[in-house]
Amino acid sequence: MPEYTRGSLRDVLTFVPMNARLHYGWKTVDLAARTGISAADIKTQLGHMTAAEAQAVASAILVTGANSPKPARVVKRDPTAPISQPSSTSTFVAFNKLAAAAAGGWSLSKPARGVRLTANVDGKRSVTAIAELSDGTLYAFPLNRVDFDRVATVLGLDSAVSITTATERNRLVTGSRTKPGRCSIEDNGGVFQTFFSTAAESAAIAAGYNIEKPEFIEYAATPVTP
Repeated sequence: MPEYTRGSLRDVLTFVPMNARLHYGWKTVDLAARTGISAADIKTQLGHMTAAEAQAVASAILVTGANSPKPARVVKRDPTAPISQPSSTSTFVAFNKLAAAAAGGWSLSKPARGVRLTANVDGKRSVTAIAELSDGTLYAFPLNRVDFDRVATVLGLDSAVSITTATERNRLVTGSRTKPGRCSIEDNGGVFQTFFSTAAESAAIAAGYNIEKPEFIEYAATPVTP
């Protein structure tokens, strides 16, 4: 490990908009401390935001730890950088800043990645189930097809076929720290557990489900009707 990377803390919580609704967050090093990169560049060329700035965006959904979607990555190389600093910097870029990043000397190294959905069709053992949280997040997760067909209605779960517009796709996420509530029910001598949509909590309880965990929203956003 080079000396300039040892002791470099990834403690700067940063967000970039993945689209018009979802903001992806992660912890990075202080990029503005590097030669040739300023705090202004990071904002105007890459669209980096603090959590407070992202939360101030009307209808924004903020997530960290997400497996998908992922923003595009860009890299900037500086052969004149001092030996005490890395000669290249790689980071995420906002969906609407690719042109500004290119103009600022950043090159695209990896395109953005969306959420993969598996339709509920014959021949599929596992399908995508989608639970909606109170902030509008659509949390996608795999569920056995037989179980999905049996519990989707009472637990308010949608399938891949329900995602028909860009507005809906912009709210999809997998694996984030923000998560829907989790419920359980005794089933055929065992216990079946899964996520549920927040609006279906009362229906789930009435159907005999136990609420194991309520929804968890890591960053409260401006309320909006999806």
